Amino acid sequence: MENLDFCPIPYLILDRGLNVLDASDSGYGLLKRGESFLTILEEESSPKFARIIHKDLSGKMEVNLKKDSSFELVDLFYRFSDVQQRFHMAVITKDNEYEKVSQQMNGLFDRLGESNIVRKDTNHREVLASVSSLYLKLTNTSDWNREEVMDRVKEIEILLMKNVQ
Repeated sequence: MENLDFCPIPYLILDRGLNVLDASDSGYGLLKRGESFLTILEEESSPKFARIIHKDLSGKMEVNLKKDSSFELVDLFYRFSDVQQRFHMAVITKDNEYEKVSQQMNGLFDRLGESNIVRKDTNHREVLASVSSLYLKLTNTSDWNREEVMDRVKEIEILLMKNVQ
C-alpha cells in the first residue's frame, strides 16, 4: 500500500467495488477500511457518481457527501489504475466557495440597507422579500451546486439592478 500518512486532504484508494483499501488520515475521517464509498454519498449524488466513475476512468465531479445531519459539497478527483485495479480519489471540500458566495450575498444585503442609495421603487420591501427568498434557496446546501449558486446570485444582482440605482 502507499504511504498516505502525510497527505493533507482526504485521499482514498478504492477497489473496483468502491470499498476503501487505504486512505490518508483525513480520508479515514470519512470512511474506515472496508467501507463502501457509496455509503457517504447523498442519495441524489449516488447514481450520478456510479454512472460517471465507471464510464470515465479519470476525471472530476461535484457531489454531496453526507455530513452529520446535513450535506457537504465536494469535488472528487479520481483516476483508475489499470495496473493496480484501484481507484485513487482526492476529496476537496467546497465550503470555502460557499462561504465566498455567502459573504457576497451579505454584502448585497448591507448595500440594500444603506440609506444613501437611490431607490427606483419606493416600495423596496417587495425587492428585499424577493432577494431574501432567493437567499434562503441558496443557503439550502443539500440541493445546490456551483451553477445553481451562480444563477441565484445573478438573479439577485439583476433584481437589485432593476430596483436600486
